[in-house]
Amino acid sequence: MPIQQHPLPQDISSYKFRLIGDMTVKQFLYIAGFIILTLLLHNSPIPFFFRYPLEILTLGLGIGLAFMPIQGRPLDQWIIAFIKSIYSPTQYVWKQKQQKEITKTTTQKTPTDPSKVPKSVGEPQTTSTTTLDLTPSHSEPTTSHRGPTLKGAATAAGPLTIGSKEGRTPIGSDDKIKKPLPAQVLPEQKLGAAQTPTVKPSLPTNQGTTPKTEGAAPTANLPIPFTPEQPNTIVGLTLNPQGLILDGVLIEIISGGLTTRATKSNKLGQFLFAKALENGLYQIKAEKDNFQFTTYSINLEGNIIKPLKIQAKS
Repeated sequence: MPIQQHPLPQDISSYKFRLIGDMTVKQFLYIAGFIILTLLLHNSPIPFFFRYPLEILTLGLGIGLAFMPIQGRPLDQWIIAFIKSIYSPTQYVWKQKQQKEITKTTTQKTPTDPSKVPKSVGEPQTTSTTTLDLTPSHSEPTTSHRGPTLKGAATAAGPLTIGSKEGRTPIGSDDKIKKPLPAQVLPEQKLGAAQTPTVKPSLPTNQGTTPKTEGAAPTANLPIPFTPEQPNTIVGLTLNPQGLILDGVLIEIISGGLTTRATKSNKLGQFLFAKALENGLYQIKAEKDNFQFTTYSINLEGNIIKPLKIQAKS
């Protein structure tokens, strides 16, 4: 089954109906309207020296609107744009308006009535009165962190009674008896605690090592290129007299007094000749401003060549 050709897409949104040839309905209306206006001016009682120029101007305007686009745009669009540009404002004046007052709402917190504070959980549930005998015993204290004795308070005030009513919490010395007293620290203990030094972590310092100098760059840190897999392929690394990377060195391979290959070392000091050389004797020459290099000789016999290290003398 043969492939059917589809018709080319057309712009149907800007389609214009045409009456005679390429004349559209809009052009026809312009021509007809201005011809009728010209006939009305011709039959008007206006003096001829005014009437004839008006007739020519009216007829020419109709023809221009219908058939004379300027820069791809019809003349009526130019006239409308001109009228809009005249009546549109060209100067803008800024007027300050009064800003609306922003009312800030503040919330005041009223203090809570102390009488409405919830009762303590440890409030006694009975109203019985108990008499406690606080006479100190003669036995030795078993722990060294026992709180102070209440001998003076007991002898001065006599036996203490714990009495309470419903809705009230016990006050006075009763709270001191029920709550465990904090352990007192002896002056010797405080002094010992104050003398205990605080050890802060610090970074390890290599006192026995010296900082690396520019001339002591290890070979392991140099970006030595990989050994090529193809025979007679030369790769290498260029270094300055201190053994650091030297980029932008011109490497030339000379055979029989003529330069056969040339390249420059990259930012890492590496250079590579991708195309393998033929067997024979070659000279490798390196050049860079303010540096001097030794010319090397190499004899290629179809073997894998390890990366070369070309170091400047000075």
